[in-house]
Amino acid sequence: MKIQERSYSTKIMRPKPLIHSEEDGSLVVVATSWGQPEHGQRALDEVVKYVSAAKADVEVTSPFEFLTCMTDETNYVRTALMIANDALYRGENKNSYNSGVEILVIFKRGLQLAWAQVGSPSMFIQRENQKLQPLSINTDLSSELRSSEENLPPLPGQLLGLDRTCYIQCGHTFVREGDQIVLLAGTSIATSLWTLEPHEGNLGRITDRMIQEEPESPFWLGLISV
Repeated sequence: MKIQERSYSTKIMRPKPLIHSEEDGSLVVVATSWGQPEHGQRALDEVVKYVSAAKADVEVTSPFEFLTCMTDETNYVRTALMIANDALYRGENKNSYNSGVEILVIFKRGLQLAWAQVGSPSMFIQRENQKLQPLSINTDLSSELRSSEENLPPLPGQLLGLDRTCYIQCGHTFVREGDQIVLLAGTSIATSLWTLEPHEGNLGRITDRMIQEEPESPFWLGLISV
Protein backbone atom coordinates (compact mmCIF):
# COMPACT_ATOMS: atom_id res chain seq x y z
CA MET A 1 0.00 0.00 0.00
CA LYS A 2 1.20 3.48 -0.87
CA ILE A 3 -0.47 6.61 0.47
CA GLN A 4 -0.75 10.11 -0.96
CA GLU A 5 -2.28 12.89 1.13
CA ARG A 6 -3.34 16.51 1.00
CA SER A 7 -4.65 19.00 3.54
CA TYR A 8 -6.95 21.88 2.62
CA SER A 9 -7.30 24.76 5.07
CA THR A 10 -9.47 27.85 5.13
CA LYS A 11 -9.96 30.42 7.87
CA ILE A 12 -10.86 27.35 9.89
CA MET A 13 -7.96 25.05 10.72
CA ARG A 14 -7.97 21.25 10.91
CA PRO A 15 -4.99 19.49 12.54
CA LYS A 16 -2.70 17.76 10.04
CA PRO A 17 -2.36 14.04 10.80
CA LEU A 18 0.81 12.05 11.34
CA ILE A 19 1.27 9.28 8.76
CA HIS A 20 3.15 6.01 9.13
CA SER A 21 3.54 3.72 6.13
CA GLU A 22 5.57 0.50 6.24
CA GLU A 23 8.09 0.04 3.46
CA ASP A 24 6.62 -3.36 2.56
CA GLY A 25 3.18 -1.78 2.14
CA SER A 26 1.51 -3.90 4.80
CA LEU A 27 0.62 -1.19 7.34
CA VAL A 28 -0.66 2.38 7.23
CA VAL A 29 -1.47 4.42 10.35
CA VAL A 30 -3.09 7.87 10.32
CA ALA A 31 -3.09 9.68 13.69
CA THR A 32 -4.52 13.15 14.34
CA SER A 33 -3.72 14.71 17.71
CA TRP A 34 -6.21 17.09 19.30
CA GLY A 35 -3.97 18.65 21.91
CA GLN A 36 -0.27 17.86 22.23
CA PRO A 37 1.29 16.61 18.95
CA GLU A 38 3.61 14.21 20.80
CA HIS A 39 0.61 12.30 22.11
CA GLY A 40 -0.39 11.44 18.56
CA GLN A 41 3.13 10.17 17.93
CA ARG A 42 3.00 8.11 21.12
CA ALA A 43 -0.25 6.43 20.09
CA LEU A 44 1.12 5.79 16.60
CA ASP A 45 4.31 4.23 18.01
CA GLU A 46 2.33 1.89 20.29
CA VAL A 47 0.22 0.71 17.36
CA VAL A 48 3.18 0.12 15.04
CA LYS A 49 5.09 -1.74 17.75
CA TYR A 50 2.25 -4.19 18.44
CA VAL A 51 1.15 -4.81 14.85
CA SER A 52 4.75 -5.25 13.68
CA ALA A 53 5.31 -7.92 16.32
CA ALA A 54 2.01 -9.65 15.57
CA LYS A 55 2.53 -9.79 11.80
CA ALA A 56 6.04 -11.18 12.32
CA ASP A 57 4.54 -14.02 14.38
CA VAL A 58 6.42 -12.86 17.45
CA GLU A 59 4.73 -14.07 20.61
CA VAL A 60 2.96 -11.03 22.01
CA THR A 61 0.98 -10.76 25.19
CA SER A 62 -2.08 -8.60 25.63
CA PRO A 63 -4.52 -7.99 28.48
CA PHE A 64 -7.30 -7.78 25.90
CA GLU A 65 -9.32 -10.68 24.59
CA PHE A 66 -9.27 -11.70 20.94
CA LEU A 67 -12.77 -11.78 19.46
CA THR A 68 -13.55 -15.02 17.64
CA CYS A 69 -16.02 -13.26 15.32
CA MET A 70 -13.12 -11.34 13.73
CA THR A 71 -10.16 -12.37 11.63
CA ASP A 72 -6.72 -12.49 13.23
CA GLU A 73 -5.67 -9.39 11.29
CA THR A 74 -8.69 -7.42 12.50
CA ASN A 75 -7.96 -8.52 16.05
CA TYR A 76 -4.36 -7.33 15.69
CA VAL A 77 -5.33 -3.77 14.74
CA ARG A 78 -8.17 -3.64 17.27
CA THR A 79 -5.89 -4.82 20.08
CA ALA A 80 -3.21 -2.33 19.03
CA LEU A 81 -5.68 0.52 19.48
CA MET A 82 -6.75 -0.76 22.88
CA ILE A 83 -3.12 -0.88 24.01
CA ALA A 84 -2.51 2.64 22.68
CA ASN A 85 -5.68 3.89 24.39
CA ASP A 86 -4.57 2.41 27.70
CA ALA A 87 -1.10 3.95 27.42
CA LEU A 88 -2.42 7.40 26.56
CA TYR A 89 -5.15 7.34 29.21
CA ARG A 90 -2.88 6.20 32.02
CA GLY A 91 0.05 8.36 30.99
CA GLU A 92 -1.66 11.63 30.07
CA ASN A 93 -5.39 11.84 30.78
CA LYS A 94 -6.18 9.85 33.91
CA ASN A 95 -6.35 12.85 36.22
CA SER A 96 -7.22 15.59 33.73
CA TYR A 97 -7.73 15.78 29.98
CA ASN A 98 -4.61 16.87 28.10
CA SER A 99 -5.28 15.61 24.60
CA GLY A 100 -6.98 12.92 22.54
CA VAL A 101 -6.17 11.24 19.26
CA GLU A 102 -8.19 10.23 16.22
CA ILE A 103 -6.50 7.22 14.67
CA LEU A 104 -6.97 4.76 11.81
CA VAL A 105 -4.93 1.58 11.35
CA ILE A 106 -5.00 -0.36 8.06
CA PHE A 107 -3.22 -3.72 7.83
CA LYS A 108 -2.96 -5.70 4.61
CA ARG A 109 -2.01 -9.37 4.48
CA GLY A 110 -2.44 -11.17 1.19
CA LEU A 111 -5.80 -10.18 -0.28
CA GLN A 112 -7.26 -9.17 3.09
CA LEU A 113 -7.43 -5.57 4.27
CA ALA A 114 -8.22 -5.16 7.97
CA TRP A 115 -8.81 -1.87 9.73
CA ALA A 116 -9.62 -0.41 13.13
CA GLN A 117 -10.20 3.19 14.06
CA VAL A 118 -11.29 5.69 16.68
CA GLY A 119 -12.80 8.79 15.09
CA SER A 120 -11.96 10.12 11.63
CA PRO A 121 -11.08 9.72 8.82
CA SER A 122 -13.96 8.10 6.95
CA MET A 123 -12.88 5.27 4.68
CA PHE A 124 -14.14 4.34 1.21
CA ILE A 125 -13.04 1.81 -1.38
CA GLN A 126 -13.02 2.21 -5.12
CA ARG A 127 -12.63 -1.16 -6.72
CA GLU A 128 -11.46 -1.36 -10.29
CA ASN A 129 -14.26 -0.35 -12.69
CA GLN A 130 -16.73 0.23 -9.84
CA LYS A 131 -18.25 3.22 -8.04
CA LEU A 132 -17.00 4.38 -4.67
CA GLN A 133 -18.32 2.33 -1.73
CA PRO A 134 -18.23 3.26 1.99
CA LEU A 135 -16.35 1.04 4.44
CA SER A 136 -16.50 3.25 7.54
CA ILE A 137 -18.16 6.66 7.97
CA ASN A 138 -17.20 9.21 10.62
CA THR A 139 -18.41 12.80 10.94
CA ASP A 140 -17.47 15.29 13.64
CA LEU A 141 -19.84 16.86 16.13
CA SER A 142 -19.81 20.28 14.46
CA SER A 143 -22.03 18.83 11.72
CA GLU A 144 -24.79 18.46 14.31
CA LEU A 145 -24.69 22.18 15.10
CA ARG A 146 -23.96 23.58 11.67
CA SER A 147 -26.55 25.65 9.86
CA SER A 148 -26.68 26.11 6.10
CA GLU A 149 -25.13 29.57 6.38
CA GLU A 150 -22.13 28.96 8.61
CA ASN A 151 -19.03 26.80 8.89
CA LEU A 152 -17.95 25.75 12.38
CA PRO A 153 -14.52 24.58 13.54
CA PRO A 154 -14.13 20.78 13.51
CA LEU A 155 -15.05 18.97 16.71
CA PRO A 156 -14.13 15.27 16.96
CA GLY A 157 -16.82 12.92 18.21
CA GLN A 158 -14.56 10.02 19.24
CA LEU A 159 -11.03 10.24 20.65
CA LEU A 160 -8.46 7.72 21.80
CA GLY A 161 -7.03 8.11 25.29
CA LEU A 162 -9.79 9.99 27.13
CA ASP A 163 -11.21 7.01 29.01
CA ARG A 164 -10.24 3.51 30.09
CA THR A 165 -12.36 2.22 27.23
CA CYS A 166 -12.93 3.59 23.74
CA TYR A 167 -15.29 3.03 20.83
CA ILE A 168 -13.40 1.17 18.11
CA GLN A 169 -14.83 0.60 14.65
CA CYS A 170 -13.19 -2.28 12.85
CA GLY A 171 -13.68 -4.69 10.00
CA HIS A 172 -12.08 -6.29 6.98
CA THR A 173 -12.57 -6.65 3.25
CA PHE A 174 -10.83 -8.28 0.31
CA VAL A 175 -8.85 -6.19 -2.15
CA ARG A 176 -7.09 -6.70 -5.45
CA GLU A 177 -4.39 -4.87 -7.32
CA GLY A 178 -5.81 -1.68 -8.80
CA ASP A 179 -8.22 -1.02 -5.92
CA GLN A 180 -7.96 2.29 -4.10
CA ILE A 181 -8.82 3.35 -0.55
CA VAL A 182 -10.09 6.92 -0.11
CA LEU A 183 -9.69 8.52 3.33
CA LEU A 184 -11.50 11.73 4.25
CA ALA A 185 -11.53 13.80 7.43
CA GLY A 186 -13.95 16.69 7.26
CA THR A 187 -17.18 18.12 8.62
CA SER A 188 -19.17 16.63 5.75
CA ILE A 189 -18.78 14.23 2.86
CA ALA A 190 -18.87 16.01 -0.48
CA THR A 191 -21.55 14.75 -2.85
CA SER A 192 -18.97 14.83 -5.63
CA LEU A 193 -17.30 11.79 -4.06
CA TRP A 194 -20.36 9.65 -4.70
CA THR A 195 -20.40 10.51 -8.40
CA LEU A 196 -16.68 9.86 -8.84
CA GLU A 197 -15.88 7.67 -11.82
CA PRO A 198 -13.06 5.11 -11.55
CA HIS A 199 -10.83 7.02 -13.98
CA GLU A 200 -11.23 10.20 -11.88
CA GLY A 201 -9.71 8.75 -8.74
CA ASN A 202 -6.56 10.86 -8.40
CA LEU A 203 -5.65 13.19 -5.57
CA GLY A 204 -5.68 16.45 -7.50
CA ARG A 205 -8.99 15.86 -9.26
CA ILE A 206 -10.82 14.77 -6.12
CA THR A 207 -9.42 17.73 -4.17
CA ASP A 208 -10.47 20.23 -6.84
CA ARG A 209 -14.02 18.89 -6.97
CA MET A 210 -14.38 19.01 -3.18
CA ILE A 211 -13.05 22.58 -2.98
CA GLN A 212 -15.42 23.72 -5.72
CA GLU A 213 -18.36 22.23 -3.83
CA GLU A 214 -17.48 23.56 -0.34
CA PRO A 215 -14.68 26.17 -0.60
CA GLU A 216 -14.96 27.22 3.07
CA SER A 217 -14.76 23.73 4.59
CA PRO A 218 -11.30 22.42 5.53
CA PHE A 219 -10.52 18.73 5.08
CA TRP A 220 -7.77 16.14 4.89
CA LEU A 221 -7.76 13.67 2.02
CA GLY A 222 -5.70 10.52 1.63
CA LEU A 223 -5.52 8.02 -1.23
CA ILE A 224 -4.08 4.54 -0.72
CA SER A 225 -3.15 2.49 -3.75
CA VAL A 226 -3.45 -1.24 -3.07
